[in-house]
Amino acid sequence: MRVPLQQQLEEALRPFMPEAALTFAAAFLVEHRVQLTLTRNRATKLGDYRHPWQGRGHRITVNQTLNPYAFTVTLVHEFAHLLVWEKYHNKVLPHGDEWKKAFAWLMKPLLTEAVFPANLLPVLHRYFASPKASSCADPDLMRALGQYTERPAHIKLLEEVPEGSLFATLRPARVFRKLEKRRTRFLCLEVKTGKHYLVHHLTEVQLPRNTE
Repeated sequence: MRVPLQQQLEEALRPFMPEAALTFAAAFLVEHRVQLTLTRNRATKLGDYRHPWQGRGHRITVNQTLNPYAFTVTLVHEFAHLLVWEKYHNKVLPHGDEWKKAFAWLMKPLLTEAVFPANLLPVLHRYFASPKASSCADPDLMRALGQYTERPAHIKLLEEVPEGSLFATLRPARVFRKLEKRRTRFLCLEVKTGKHYLVHHLTEVQLPRNTE
């Protein structure tokens, strides 16, 4: 007997999401006929949404390297974009009030201890009082979600690297020296080119064995 699509999606998502969120996510994907693609880690974004175009339906991508709680927040972030597109198309701002309300509304039934650890819930409730365009823009949320990401010992957040130290970005591998902080970013000097860049303080970097 053929397995229903929703059940297939639940099984496909099980390695990436809390068990209690699977039915919600799979049902949404089926109802809105979403093409979901799980991607490798992308430094510039956690996920994205593309509206129907030239015969193609709703498309969402999410980094499969995210921990289950960050994955859930990111996936629902993109669900909110879909709902806003269906209602307003391009008549409102991508991360305006309509998107904030849709994001908070979708997340409300998931903000329970059945889905998220108890220590994450206060941070999530504060965040969803006024969601930002990217969860990366909220350092408290990023730190809270980051507790559940397993990293090798040589992988650190940039804010954990001592000032003046050398570090390497993950993809592509480029060597920098960390300089002073500028609000939520650090000024960093690329060793090879001598160019300066501003790098987000919660960016994952590695401490290379030999950077000279």
